[in-house]
Amino acid sequence: MKKKLTNPLRRRVLREIKGEWHKYLVIFLLLVGSIGFVSGMYVANHSMLEAVANSVEENALEDGHFELKDEADEELLDDISSGELAFEDEDEDDEFEVAPVTLYENYYRDATEDNDNDGSNDGKVRLFKASNELNHASFIEGNAPQKSGEIAIDRMHAENNDLKIGDEITVAGESYEIVGLLAYVNYSTLHESNTDLMFDALSFDVAMITDEDWDDVDATIHYCYAWKYDDDYSNDSEQKKLSDNFMKALLTQTIMHGASLEDYVPRYANQAVNFAPDDMGKDKTMGGVLLYILVIIMGFVFAVTISGTITKESTVIGTLRASGYTKGELVRHYMAMPILVTIAGAIVGNVLGYTLFKKIVADMYYNSYSLPAFKTYVVYEAFFKTTVVPVILMILINLIVINYMLRLSPLRFIRRDLKTVKRKKAIRLPRFKFLNRFRLRILLQNIPSYVVLFLGIFFVVFLTTFAFGLPSTLKSYQEHITDDMFAKYQYILKSSTNEMGETIETDVAGAEKFSMTELKETGGVHPDEAVSVYGVEKDSKYIDIPDDISGNEVVVSSAYKDKFGLSDGDTVVLQEKYSDDVYEFVVAGEIEYMGGIAVFLSNEAFNEVFDYDEDSFSGYLSNKEITNIEGKYIAMTITEEDLTKVSRQLDHSMGSYMDYFKVVCLAFAAILIYLLTKTIIEKNENSISMVKILGYLNNEISSLYLTPTTIAVVIEAIISAYLSKYALTLVWTIILWQMDGWLPASVPTSTIIWIVLIVIVAYVFVMLLDYRRIRNIPMDQALKNVE
Repeated sequence: MKKKLTNPLRRRVLREIKGEWHKYLVIFLLLVGSIGFVSGMYVANHSMLEAVANSVEENALEDGHFELKDEADEELLDDISSGELAFEDEDEDDEFEVAPVTLYENYYRDATEDNDNDGSNDGKVRLFKASNELNHASFIEGNAPQKSGEIAIDRMHAENNDLKIGDEITVAGESYEIVGLLAYVNYSTLHESNTDLMFDALSFDVAMITDEDWDDVDATIHYCYAWKYDDDYSNDSEQKKLSDNFMKALLTQTIMHGASLEDYVPRYANQAVNFAPDDMGKDKTMGGVLLYILVIIMGFVFAVTISGTITKESTVIGTLRASGYTKGELVRHYMAMPILVTIAGAIVGNVLGYTLFKKIVADMYYNSYSLPAFKTYVVYEAFFKTTVVPVILMILINLIVINYMLRLSPLRFIRRDLKTVKRKKAIRLPRFKFLNRFRLRILLQNIPSYVVLFLGIFFVVFLTTFAFGLPSTLKSYQEHITDDMFAKYQYILKSSTNEMGETIETDVAGAEKFSMTELKETGGVHPDEAVSVYGVEKDSKYIDIPDDISGNEVVVSSAYKDKFGLSDGDTVVLQEKYSDDVYEFVVAGEIEYMGGIAVFLSNEAFNEVFDYDEDSFSGYLSNKEITNIEGKYIAMTITEEDLTKVSRQLDHSMGSYMDYFKVVCLAFAAILIYLLTKTIIEKNENSISMVKILGYLNNEISSLYLTPTTIAVVIEAIISAYLSKYALTLVWTIILWQMDGWLPASVPTSTIIWIVLIVIVAYVFVMLLDYRRIRNIPMDQALKNVE
């Protein structure tokens, strides 16, 4: 019986793995890290989103909530629950129908929190009763408070402030023992207000105490009512329609009963409920995009490498073709390594995705969001997108390139005649010195490799720009926001008069009355954006507006002007949040204020526009703390802490990760540069060997072949850094267009310099390896390939 002969091409694959193991190991590790992280992101995302979805049912999440200025009587609650209009709207169509709802008291008190029991104010805690029928909590550790003096606080807030079960904290002047760490179903992110640009898990907390303790807390009651529709809805679109109709009915009932509606938040618009799952979904999409970009770059790295290998082995390929091997067999042979390395990387990456990287991603989310515990699910989407798609991309890229390279006849390969364009003579170079002309020739001969190198460097630099740009943006925002503050304290009152009808006054020197309300944008880059409208006193010490503005003229904050692209003379159309009342204002100037989207006019004009009494006002601006106004009259106090919570929270959630990200980008840059410069050296091995025969030393040869690459890397790094700056600014702007508020990107020149230096440091490390590679090329290499 004849022994079946082994295909020699298979032995070549094994020999290539053995001879180039370090190159394939680097690519393998890069794919493992990228695929593993993205796979872990898919798994953690899916598993945590399932946990959130299950928690919605298990913990009775509201369909929305509203807040009234005063406690509602039974008659008003019954009328609201019935789903009927208090009076008909002439413009309403006949199909208008309000779904009946069940209302639940969801009262809360906002109190001060002292985590160190040293008399300081470490933040604000929102206190709920333990007996609430809606919006329950999942307990991550411990249990609900059972007796007086016990409290359960948010798990993430506790971790951020180094609090644990058994610790004591002071709330509204009373001491409580922490007995549980929880995650409220309606506070997956700790948004104090639904209009906040960012949640605040550092200085804002939600907590549960016993009903008896809640009744005794010395803090203002917020009369919040949550609702659940009696009938289920099928999708978000139907929910929005139900919510819009319910709001109209709620408005008519509150007007009829003389009640004042303070806040209205349906579930679909509730940031504290939706921010976390929405953000996780965006992360998954972005992770997939970055993975595919990386795989495409790796595909081109493989393609460039294989092109060089085909050129080097052209005589072997010609001989094999002449011996009867088909083009298809050779295509499959040269495609074997990219596919094998990608499949191996995908398998190992997915294993790590379900173990190591899943935990890393989950910890990142738990560091930012208040989420319930989750169990791991098998995610088929993760396998498809992190294994099937990368393999297909790798096959397509290499199939096109290899097929193109192997299109020539066997004779052309044997003769090493691989060029399709016959050049009569070489490009005439400037009359430089011989060595400089030699370097320039090398640069021109390797343009395709340098183009792929540029794409890789740009990809790495863009990610590095984000790693540097976020901290610098937050720092710039903090500096501007504190400089732009109107006053150290902004006190917003529930009413300008007390129960006796007397004006609420203060004797604090320098305190100044102001008015404020909130409208919403009707157009521009972000319709429905919340816009604060301020009315200020003439010759105000805190907010300087021109004396000559009149009528409906206003000045706008620089944040408003930048985000919406406003100019003097433009008309902005703003609408009441809970009615159809519309106001038109003409932009007559700008105030340097990045703290919010706002317009400013005189207090007199404010009261006239909104039909308030002449002496009406909303609160006080002061650089000194006001202590002679009772807390029950104060709805809100805004300080520097409130304005900087966006930057503080972002810095806490992502700042430490950015340092790790910079290291990853440095390693990534070194790997990409190593792979591509290695290809350039391999392509010129014969020339390097010949130069050695001519008597040039290793240092001189390294100078000849590494100098062009050094010049290319430095130029490409500088170009990539500046392009990435503008790309990041554009991407960041588009992201902020979808959100309330404005936080302009800041990438200073010093950041550009640091990024370029990172690439150069990575290249210096690679250059040492390249020097070693050049030194190890033998002189007889050129003699083995004499044409």
